[in-house]
Amino acid sequence: MTFQVLLLSASLSFTLGTAFGILSCSRLKIAILSSTIEGVTFVLRAVPFFVQLLIVYFVLPDLFGINLNPFPAAVISLGVCSSGYVAQIIRGGINAVPITQWESAFSLGYSSFSSLIYIILPQTFRQILPMLNNELDALLKSTAIASSIGMLELTRMGMNLVSREMQPVPIYLSVAFFYLCMSAVLNLLSRTLERKITYVNR
Repeated sequence: MTFQVLLLSASLSFTLGTAFGILSCSRLKIAILSSTIEGVTFVLRAVPFFVQLLIVYFVLPDLFGINLNPFPAAVISLGVCSSGYVAQIIRGGINAVPITQWESAFSLGYSSFSSLIYIILPQTFRQILPMLNNELDALLKSTAIASSIGMLELTRMGMNLVSREMQPVPIYLSVAFFYLCMSAVLNLLSRTLERKITYVNR
């Protein structure tokens, strides 16, 4: 369950974050749209994730008259909250690419969209991969907060076991160990991807 929430929320986060980051970068700014996106990402970063989770799980269903299970509520709140941070990472990475790269692409006949896809973004992702890995790691840890709305992920399972077995020390240490293992796997995959990207660009 923890992996499912992580994968789905990370997909949502990186999709939204990449779109927000591109549309708010200095080279591709669209006056009203970019300002709106910057305002939205500021709110997503300013409001704590726990509060956003409570809003998605309790407030939105009450406003729209729908029933929302803990799983989709956790995925939506995690993905949307994280997208605010990913947007800043993407925006900073694009802005860090020298303007001469854009000018060279234009001189070769590339459009703004083609320049972004084929020249700018590959350089951007190579530079920001460690920061994206950090955000993914933070996203993994934030899945534990979803236990507060009753979602049966790793932390909630540990809490249930403690209430039944009354042995908090081995159970919570085991929960911590599982998180450590998952974080180690994510870091290993990130380092492997970094090495492959560095080798290809050489």
